[in-house]
Amino acid sequence: MTRSAATLAALATFAAAALAGCAPDAWKPAPGFEGFLNQVQNACYYRPIGIVNVGDMLTNPGNMQSTYFIDQTSRLYYGKITRGQWTSGVTGFIQGRASDPGVQCVLDQLDQAQAAQVPPPPSK
Repeated sequence: MTRSAATLAALATFAAAALAGCAPDAWKPAPGFEGFLNQVQNACYYRPIGIVNVGDMLTNPGNMQSTYFIDQTSRLYYGKITRGQWTSGVTGFIQGRASDPGVQCVLDQLDQAQAAQVPPPPSK
């Protein structure tokens, strides 16, 4: 196998593994999640996680950091992972810290989105 063929095979294997790890809802239309991402983009665009701004991860879907960030944020939004798991996963992958402004901003937007989704108590 030539070096370029081996590289291509390794990349294909990596891409398949990365896609297999995506949230099961990552490829379905999701108006609630899309609205949440818009909310995050509007509020957190210039807030960094590590050396990457949140907005850059939302508007550059072709790179691995963006793919991972959106996948983990989807898992967080749908309650598949905890806030702590999201924070450690995202900061570990992007080489950021839990105290980075982008982390807190995304979590603040999650709080707002969840508060907006809470149905009112039944009237008596």
